[in-house]
Amino acid sequence: MELPKAFADRMAVLLGSDFDAFLASYEKPPVRALRVNPLKMSAEDFERVADFPIERIPHIDGAYTFECEHIGSHPLHHSGAIYVQEPSAMAVVASVDIERDWDVLDVCAAPGGKSTQAGTQNTDGIVVSNEIISSRAKILLQNIERLGLKNSVVMNTDSETLGKTFDKRFDLVIVDAPCSGEGMMRKNGLAISEWSEENVLACAERQFEILENIYDTVKGGGRMIYSTCTFSIEENEGVVDKFLSRHPDFHLIPVKAEISDISADGISFDGCTAADIALCRRFYPHISGGEGQFLALFERDGQSAPAPKKQERKPDGRREADGKRNTQATKAEAQKNAKKPNAQAMRDTDCVRAFLRECLGRDDFPIELRPDGAYIPAIPSLGESGVFSAGVKIGTVQKGRVIPHHRFFMAYGGDFINKIELTHIDGAAEKYLSGETFAALGVKGYAAVTYHGAVLGGVKVADNTAKNYYPKGLRK
Repeated sequence: MELPKAFADRMAVLLGSDFDAFLASYEKPPVRALRVNPLKMSAEDFERVADFPIERIPHIDGAYTFECEHIGSHPLHHSGAIYVQEPSAMAVVASVDIERDWDVLDVCAAPGGKSTQAGTQNTDGIVVSNEIISSRAKILLQNIERLGLKNSVVMNTDSETLGKTFDKRFDLVIVDAPCSGEGMMRKNGLAISEWSEENVLACAERQFEILENIYDTVKGGGRMIYSTCTFSIEENEGVVDKFLSRHPDFHLIPVKAEISDISADGISFDGCTAADIALCRRFYPHISGGEGQFLALFERDGQSAPAPKKQERKPDGRREADGKRNTQATKAEAQKNAKKPNAQAMRDTDCVRAFLRECLGRDDFPIELRPDGAYIPAIPSLGESGVFSAGVKIGTVQKGRVIPHHRFFMAYGGDFINKIELTHIDGAAEKYLSGETFAALGVKGYAAVTYHGAVLGGVKVADNTAKNYYPKGLRK
């Protein structure tokens, strides 16, 4: 691999005697790794059912290197039981112990690795995952849906809007900032062709701007992770030092020992004023085993008490269907909605509750009717500005019955009364993922389809035949 000469020269200065080992790591193939989603399967069960070679990554719970040519078509992947992610990227969220009731904001979230990693831990809190590019926000939503997160809000806005929307709201804010991608050169040749010193400096300016826009979303006593997949001091320690000099109520804190042990210290530089800059962590391929990564873990001074609840604005319109950016309803639409009788809404709500009782044996969920269907909303409600999707879509109500949505099966399938377990052995799981119907004896009505206990999706069984609800766009 031929690295840009200016980049190699910079790395030689940074690494000194380690530079030859760093260069040698680029002659090795990128590490392929995954982590197990504890919402769908335990690590022990994964080790038992994985039918391809795996090896534990000792410093990250539930993480493994693996060998599988087409992992994206494997039933374990379709079920959301696993998420493919390289080890250094996993280490960012693994650097802090996330508590169950924390509220988390992921500012630059697509494709969703860090959001879903956090969301499997703070199951009593919420995860607000933002992506400024709408096409990437759709990919983010698909991954959150696949992994079965219930506590998720996906936003499609900019960091400035986030900063104005959420005042001292979050226990943890993750800023995995867009960068020059130096750490991805072994994995992505495009990072080599696009690298320049000018781009490094431009990225550093943008990264600092993002931090300035969102720092006040961190509550007193809360934490913020700043990370990049690059090595340059300008984008890493330089941004951290500049931020700390402007915000004395933030300070660096150590990451978990397991992550510190497989990474290098942050680097001081001429003009650096942060005495503890070494608490930042650097991940190099020849040391950490994965690709290049940098992270800094901040803590904000103050109490952990939640910020006073804001007065929510009254939206002029509601959300459109998942996967479409929200727009305000036109005046005609608003008038049409205003004329809708409350009695119809009550009947639709009763229909949804009956559906929930049929599937789950309970109906004590908050239900929100929106133009595109019925939802179990994310709690607490976060308003409408920039919201791409919030909560779990149950389905649409048509002629007095519910047409279930795939996300409902993926999020709540583990709680279904009826479950149908499919296996790899007879190809049943693959047939389901291809959209085929199949025989289902002894079951009637809606059922969750599982693979080794992990939910793949859903069906409706009538006359011993299961009608397949796996979305056409996801089928093999």
